[in-house]
Formats: sequence, C-alpha cells, structure tokens
Amino acid sequence: MFGNRYLQFGNLQDFWDFSFRESISYKKDSRKPASEWYGGVTWEQTKKLATSGWWEGMEKVRSITAELSEVVATKIVRYDPEYCFAGNVVDVGMFLSNSPEYFLTKQIAEQEIKGKIVTIVCNISVSAAINSDVIIQKGAMVCALVDALEMSGYRCEIILNETSQYYESKLEVDVCIKKSNQSLNFAELAFCLAHPAMLRRIMFSVAELEGWADFAHAYGRPCSASQKGDIYVDEIFSLKVRNAEAIDWIIKQLQNQGVHLKNTY
Repeated sequence: MFGNRYLQFGNLQDFWDFSFRESISYKKDSRKPASEWYGGVTWEQTKKLATSGWWEGMEKVRSITAELSEVVATKIVRYDPEYCFAGNVVDVGMFLSNSPEYFLTKQIAEQEIKGKIVTIVCNISVSAAINSDVIIQKGAMVCALVDALEMSGYRCEIILNETSQYYESKLEVDVCIKKSNQSLNFAELAFCLAHPAMLRRIMFSVAELEGWADFAHAYGRPCSASQKGDIYVDEIFSLKVRNAEAIDWIIKQLQNQGVHLKNTY
C-alpha cells in the first residue's frame, strides 16, 4: 500500500533539482517520445523550457491575458484625486497657485488592502483527454487574475499543485512558483501553468521517483489540493470557454478578495 505522500518545494530551483533526476521506475511515461499530448517536446527539451522559460508559449499566454485584462481593468474602481475647499490633505502646488480648491479628497475611501498577500493555489491536475488549448487558457486566466490583483494593490504568491489519487492512496506536490515579493515572470509562469509538459513530463517524473507510477494505474486520477490558499484554481473546465466566461471567473475572484468593482459588467 502506498499511503499518502505530500511533497512541498519552496522554490522552483529546488523542484527542478528534484524532478530532473533519473528514477528506477518501470513505468516512465515522462520520457516517452514527443507528441502533441506532451506539448510537442521531448524530455530534454522540457528541461530546457523549465529552466529557460517558455518564450513561445509566453506570447500565447500574453495574448489571452491581454484580452482578459483589458476588460477586467475597466471594472476596477480607480481613486482619482478631487479638489475641494476643505479637507485634511493639501496640494502644495494648487495652494501656491492661489487656487481656492487646494484640498485633496477621494470619493471612495482608500482601500485598506494595499500590500495584502493573496495566496493562489493552482491545481494543474487534468485528465488524459484534456488538450493543450484548455491547459494554456487556464494558465492565462491565472496570469490575468494575478495582474488584476496586483494592479489593485495586492501582492500574490502562486503555489502550483498536482494531486493524484488511486483508491485510498494519494500523491500531492506543492511548488511555490512565485513569491509575494517577486514580479510576474511570464516566460516562467507560462511553462509552469500552461505547458502540458509541466504535468505530463515533470510531474510524471516526480511520480516515477516516488514509486507512484508503478503503484497507481495511469498515474492516478486528478484530485483536489489539501491546502487551497485564498484562491483555489481547480480543474475548472473540461473544454475551452468563451472570454466572457473567463472574465466572469476573474471578476468573481476579485470580488471575493474585496476588490472594488464597477457595477457595469
């Protein structure tokens, strides 16, 4: 009996060092020849993408993220300064210009969430039938959400999760792919969140190293993460969705975190 095993990595380098090793597993799907199911790359090419970033995929992710972010950005309430005759904050420039309205105010009180850390847990477990386009869109949605949250004053930490279950046994892996004090590295995140090889080669390699591949039929089935953070991204869709649905999902996550949004969508 395999039991339950939970591996946690605080950064990508530690994870790469662990997962790139050779195993004694009989089953080694992680090393099979390249095909569309693996994102069209071999094991050696996968390792290069992991450490150097998926630049081609970054453009795909950016194009989807840009479309989503453009709409989402129009929904986030801005705090433009307004001038009035009384208040607590003085605009020195306006005062020296002899303007009677030199006090600054805001219609909406400034949010008290600036600098708050939001932990996003993204479960990349998917069934074998899921194609590359679905995986890429899911990754782009997470990037667009992070963009919107950080635009609103939050700092985001992203945990990549892969959890597989077989009968009563479970193998779970957590990897911190973005710390709250790091800026978005699109080439890196594009590979981790949106490339099929992250699951079907890298995570499969971990399963082989841990003995899971020889224990669980077909590497097990997708399962929910144990730790879900502030925002949990599960196996959301079995097919690609319209942009409107993706935007709805992002808007809902922003509302759940207390981001002020305009009631126009």
